[in-house]
Amino acid sequence: MKRGKIEMPGRRPEAGRAQDPRRGERARPGDEFAAYVAEMFAPLGVVRAARLFSGHGFKCDGVHFAMIIRGVLYLRSDASLAHELSALGARPFAYRTKQRTVTVGSYYAVPEDRLDEVETMLGWARRALMAARANAERTSAKRAKPGPGSTRKPPRRA
Repeated sequence: MKRGKIEMPGRRPEAGRAQDPRRGERARPGDEFAAYVAEMFAPLGVVRAARLFSGHGFKCDGVHFAMIIRGVLYLRSDASLAHELSALGARPFAYRTKQRTVTVGSYYAVPEDRLDEVETMLGWARRALMAARANAERTSAKRAKPGPGSTRKPPRRA
């Protein structure tokens, strides 16, 4: 199986050091878990892990397909993957605002007892990446065509 590249900008490979001498950064909670997840997802291609809110986001070929928030790994899910993860007791990503709790049904937590099952995780990650790519294609297609009542003019023909 071909292994991809792992990129964690500003992160140091040595977990034992308190500070990255190249950047002057201190280690943040969750960096080791993010490095573990990025390494596990490396067979997908070039996987980039970067800071996202209070956690980490994971991209492959520029497509965001996973995130770690408050120590929980969430995968981008289509209906099929969401159903499978729900059946295992997983919950969708949710956060609180002052007025309410917002549930993001397109990201589901990975059951903690499955994190060490590399083949299972890699299969779910592949499906998450496919779901993220499909969503990106739908989003770009929607942006490409003007909607009803749009004032945007079609391109001029030469």
